[in-house]
Amino acid sequence: MKLPISRYSRRTEENPLYLVVLADIMTNLMLFFLMLYVFTIQGETDVKAAFESGFDKEHAQAQKEKKAMDVIQKYEEADVARKLAEEMRKTGMQDMAEVQMTEKQIKINIAAPVLFASGRAGLSSASAEIMGAVARVLIRLPNDIIVEGHTDNVPIRSGDYSTNWELSAARADAVVELLAARHKIPQERLIAAAYGEYRPVAPNDTAAGRALNRRIEIIVSRK
Repeated sequence: MKLPISRYSRRTEENPLYLVVLADIMTNLMLFFLMLYVFTIQGETDVKAAFESGFDKEHAQAQKEKKAMDVIQKYEEADVARKLAEEMRKTGMQDMAEVQMTEKQIKINIAAPVLFASGRAGLSSASAEIMGAVARVLIRLPNDIIVEGHTDNVPIRSGDYSTNWELSAARADAVVELLAARHKIPQERLIAAAYGEYRPVAPNDTAAGRALNRRIEIIVSRK
């Protein structure tokens, strides 16, 4: 008895399985040689960039968003520097304070006598008000803030501190504590640094030079 041949059996005989596999291999070879051809007519860098942009769209989008955020951040930092200078003028401190902005930081330089009595590290109500104006602007940024204490090189002969370094450390700590406790700037953003007489900005052999060296510097790190 002879069994009838099914349609599937006929198709298998007409198109053997090895032809399907062979067709896949030929297709892959064609794609491979096509890629080699593309590499020969274009530079390697251009091809790599094309493949990355095609296969890594999420990464490319993330990079675009990061660049946009960087632009916004830089604009915000520039606006903060402008506002700080305005606040210094409003409080009549344009001759005793200075705001500078560079690519890496925003620096507020405040003469120490504006904030502290000679040889002391306590902030008066007037100096606390000045620092409040600064804090209200600084809190707009998420950047880290370094408060540096500096002095001249005249040895301390009286008061609560035996060295200029101790005095500069106490003054920096007082400013940091005010910014954190009263103005709610997060403590993890604040750093106190003390340099005493060891980072002068002017010669200490004149009264004018020593006055410039007695200062508090508030440095906002730019991201």
